[in-house]
Amino acid sequence: MKYRLCVLIFLILITSSLFANEALETFKKGNMLYQNGYYSKAASNYEKIINNGYENAELYYNLGNAYFRMNKIPNSIINYERALRLSPDDEDIIVNLNVANLRIVDKIEPVPKFFLVQWYEVIRNLFTSGNWAVIQVVFLWVVFISLGVFVFLESPFIKKIIFGTLVISIFISVMSLIFAIQQSGYENSRNSAIVFEPTVYVKSSPEEDGKDLFILHEGTKVNIVDAVGKWRKIRLANGNIGWVPGEAVELI
Repeated sequence: MKYRLCVLIFLILITSSLFANEALETFKKGNMLYQNGYYSKAASNYEKIINNGYENAELYYNLGNAYFRMNKIPNSIINYERALRLSPDDEDIIVNLNVANLRIVDKIEPVPKFFLVQWYEVIRNLFTSGNWAVIQVVFLWVVFISLGVFVFLESPFIKKIIFGTLVISIFISVMSLIFAIQQSGYENSRNSAIVFEPTVYVKSSPEEDGKDLFILHEGTKVNIVDAVGKWRKIRLANGNIGWVPGEAVELI
């Protein structure tokens, strides 16, 4: 039984390695096709990797670039957004996403946020959830070490320094944990979407006879806040709310 189990584990590892190597080769081929101007074929290679269960920020970023070159703006935006979800501080992704958003019709001005909230979000978005988790663990160890040193040292001056280090480390450790939890929720959330219909009427209720509130165009980002049958309740960055058919939007 143990022999069979070892063989099974070995086969799983070998298979995983082969799939990983195949994905890497497909990625390299996609990059080469993109560099030579074969954007459609490059996109097909990137999508093949994603369909096989692999994803990372660079993969989505390259796919977004390929679609942008093909002038498929909604496709480019949704892939830039997926890349940004995995790497929120990547300047190249942010710049290309902003450029792509200049090509859409709807210019949604977000509701202004209190400056302290803006600062908080800027700091939180500096790292991914995994990076914040590592920072939290590191400073947690600093807390334990500082606490041990504080207990055994007798010098009042050094104790003051260690106490200050202890307080700062506790604060950073707690905030890193909060940031890690919030970033993880953002990275795994599926409540944002991109409009893929050329034009869609936003209704006051989830029915065809609902009153038309306003019109959205392809490429616009929305948040999904509710669902009734085939209808999705959306909220825009400016606070406007309404209902659209589910097939009109694609989740990020």
